[in-house]
Amino acid sequence: MGVNTDVYEQVLTIVRRVARKPAADPVASFEQLGVGSLELVQIVELVRSECGANVWIDDAFDAADVASFAQLAADRAHTGVDGDVRA
Repeated sequence: MGVNTDVYEQVLTIVRRVARKPAADPVASFEQLGVGSLELVQIVELVRSECGANVWIDDAFDAADVASFAQLAADRAHTGVDGDVRA
């Protein structure tokens, strides 16, 4: 399945907005962007609500960079993959 580029770009926009870094490089990590835990929770919730992607806070913590998280969100948007049940 190909990348949902609309969702991918929407996630990057959300990250840039919350991080207050409009030119943030997608290959930067959340840590490199100065995103703290509270901002990361906000990003995840916005991605879930605005993009319809089933992502979780641990997905964001585990992502190597913002681009990886955006890719994961794009893959999970509106698909029901990795739904609301977490082990």
